[in-house]
Amino acid sequence: MASKTVEDVLFPGIDVRVEGVSDSSDVLVVEAVSTARPCRCPNCRKQARRVHSTYQRTLAERPLGSRRVVVRLRVRRCFCDRGSCSRTTFVERVLGLSAG
Repeated sequence: MASKTVEDVLFPGIDVRVEGVSDSSDVLVVEAVSTARPCRCPNCRKQARRVHSTYQRTLAERPLGSRRVVVRLRVRRCFCDRGSCSRTTFVERVLGLSAG
């Protein structure tokens, strides 16, 4: 049997890296960061070349047996450099895990 990473188990097929897990009796907190390719502007679809900043999002809690699982996901806020686009910054979306 092939060994699996924690990412394979918790986030199969999703571009994230687990940076830490905190375990208490009722809550499992998973700290993760996006490893996806540079994001595209949701308006004009131009690929971002500059990162504005990063921040942590807390995704909806999900039960795992009798415990809650909280995912804290660090994502990038990027600049849209296309002058004709109405957006100046936007947040990356991690497909399969987060919405806008």
